[in-house]
Amino acid sequence: MVDELRSIGATYRRSYKSFPASSLVPVAHHQIELVISLRPKDQPEAVRNSLLAHVAEMAALAAILLSIDLGDRERADAYGELGYQVAKEIQSPELTALLLGGRAFGTSYGGDPDGGLDYALAAVDAAERGASARMRAWTHAVASEMYSSTGDEHGFRSSLEESRTVLSGSMDDERWGGISWFDESKASAYEGSDLLRLGRYDEALPSLDRALDRLDPEMLRHRCTAHIARAEAHAGAGHIDAACQDGHAALDLVARIQHRETLRRVGDMHRKLRSARTSATRGLGEHLIDTRSLLAAAGGATLRTDFGPPKV
Repeated sequence: MVDELRSIGATYRRSYKSFPASSLVPVAHHQIELVISLRPKDQPEAVRNSLLAHVAEMAALAAILLSIDLGDRERADAYGELGYQVAKEIQSPELTALLLGGRAFGTSYGGDPDGGLDYALAAVDAAERGASARMRAWTHAVASEMYSSTGDEHGFRSSLEESRTVLSGSMDDERWGGISWFDESKASAYEGSDLLRLGRYDEALPSLDRALDRLDPEMLRHRCTAHIARAEAHAGAGHIDAACQDGHAALDLVARIQHRETLRRVGDMHRKLRSARTSATRGLGEHLIDTRSLLAAAGGATLRTDFGPPKV
C-alpha cells in the first residue's frame, strides 16, 4: 500500500509540468491528510519514513504551486516549512535539498535575492550529502539563477557548469524526488534566463531557442517560462514583434496552467513596449486582458485552495 501511495505521489509530482495549479494544490493537500490518517509515527521505521517522505514531497509540490503559480506566499511558506521539517526529521538529503531549493525561488521572487541565494547554496550543500545525481544538478542550476539575480556572473557560470557536469555523468533516477524533471533542456533554459537577468539579451536568445527546441511538448510550465524569458530577451534587444510573439505563446500556456508569475512578467513587458503603439503591442495588450479575465473566472470555479497544511 505504501509503495502504491509513493507511486501515485510520483505521478502527481510529474503532473506539475502540465496540470493547472488550482487542481494540483488540493490533491497535494489531501495526500498529506491521507498519510496523517495512517498514523505514520505509529508505524515501523521503514514504513514511517516512506510515509513521511510522501508528506514532504506533497508539501513541496503545494509550496511551489502556491508561491510561483498562485502568488500566495504566506501559505506557500507554511507548506514549505512543513515539508522541510519532515525532510530533516527523516534525514533525507534529497527532500531537504528540494525544499530548500523551492524556498530559494519564493524568497528571491519575493524581493530578497540575497536570501534566495542563501537558500540555494544550502540546497546545494544538502544535496551533496547524499541526494540523487539529478537533484544535485538541479540545485546547482537553482544556485546559478540566484547568483544571476544578485548580479554575480562568475557565480552563475560556475554553478551552471557544475550542473551540466553532473548531468553528463551516470544517473540514479529511481531516487529522484524532485518536482517534474530536470535535464539539459532545462539547463539551457536556466542559462538563457540567467543571462537575461544580467542584461545580456542577445547572448540569452540562443540558449532560450535551444531550450524551446528541446523541451518536451508536455512540459507546459517549463515552456511557458522559457517563452516569457525569450520574450523579455527579445524586448531587451529591441525586437518588438518577436517579443510580442513569444508573449502570446506564454499567455496561451498561462491560460492552461495558471502560472501567474508569467502573467505578471508579460504585463510588465507589455507596459515597457506599448509606447511603440504597433499592431503587435496592441494585440498583446488585448491578449493580456483576455487572459486575466480567464484566470479570474477560473479562480471562482476551481476547487477550494484556501486551506493551510495540516499538522503531522
